[in-house]
Amino acid sequence: LPPEWSAAQSWQAGTAKVNITPRQFMPMSGYASRGAKHADGKLTDLRAKALVLQDEEGRRGVLVTYDLIGIDDGLSKDICGTLAEKHGLQRKQIALNFSHTHTGPVVAKNLRPMHYMLLDEANRKLVDEYAKFVQQRTIAVVGDAIADLGPAKLTWGSGAATFAANRRNNPESEIAQRREAGKVAGPFDHDVPVLAVRGDDEQLKAVVFGYACHNTTLSSFQWSGDYAGFAQIEIEKAHADCVALYWAGCGGDQNPLPRRKVEHAKEYG
Repeated sequence: LPPEWSAAQSWQAGTAKVNITPRQFMPMSGYASRGAKHADGKLTDLRAKALVLQDEEGRRGVLVTYDLIGIDDGLSKDICGTLAEKHGLQRKQIALNFSHTHTGPVVAKNLRPMHYMLLDEANRKLVDEYAKFVQQRTIAVVGDAIADLGPAKLTWGSGAATFAANRRNNPESEIAQRREAGKVAGPFDHDVPVLAVRGDDEQLKAVVFGYACHNTTLSSFQWSGDYAGFAQIEIEKAHADCVALYWAGCGGDQNPLPRRKVEHAKEYG
């Protein structure tokens, strides 16, 4: 992945990952039409992953990625406050990013007009308890990544994926014909930026990548990371001991099309 980034610097990197799949079925986020209906199965586990980078002057930056739709401001502040207490990290050193999967749980008061505000007391309790679980797992995974710090080489590049299509300008039922005819309408960003982190042995330690597209291939009641989850799984299968971290790009008007089938999510991943 040329060119090498800041080759003159002596980088250190540490990685870790942790399972954040809900320990019991609970309301799902992303679609208001689901109401308070709980998930009833699991297609893939959900994970939180951390990458800590440290330059030769000892300055650190932390990226945490989640197979979740997002979190609210309150939970973000709680997480970052605890990271400051336990690990001395300032807010400007921390980036929390989410895949925006629509087959994950409701998290705290994120999207609260669609979810939290409409839930009964029992379901709110499930959501609140899960938010505490996410906070605890985040603190743990960042601590593990800091403990894993070691010499690293950073390189970057960019690929492309063409399954994102503007959902404002392309009826879902027409996407196959439009794509075949080269007439997909509207703006898009098909770039896939990639940051690769290698250890002293040149083996991949982490791959950070993103894409500007909703993770809305699936709308079932099974937990999954959608196409981003399958992409991370495939990278980690192909490279032993590598941690794959996905961040969502500016894909607010982009859907993966066609969609609705598990095979679509796997193919895109």
